[in-house]
Amino acid sequence: LAGIFFILGCKKEAGIIGKKVVRGTVYFKNGVTGVNDPAVSAVVYVSYGTTAASGSYNQTTTTDAGGTYIIKGLQKGDYFITAEYTDPHGFQYTTPGYAVTIQNKKSELLLDMVLE
Repeated sequence: LAGIFFILGCKKEAGIIGKKVVRGTVYFKNGVTGVNDPAVSAVVYVSYGTTAASGSYNQTTTTDAGGTYIIKGLQKGDYFITAEYTDPHGFQYTTPGYAVTIQNKKSELLLDMVLE
């Protein structure tokens, strides 16, 4: 008895079970000097499975002393990434956000953000 077998791949949802990485530096446009300075302790927000702002986020991380961040363990898919920063004087800086799609070909995506 001969049989035909179909192997169906299942589509994985975007999320934190993969090997992909998004990294970058968050800067804020300094209103006094006009220079883009590193945003120390800025909060980076990530939404899985969307390329639009949703108001809710699946993951957050904080930038280091150089304004850099890293988001590890992502799989291929769509993500929306945004950030916010409050300077020592209490002024807040934000960005409208960035829609990114992680593909199989690259294991790392560089995304620098400038907050205003």
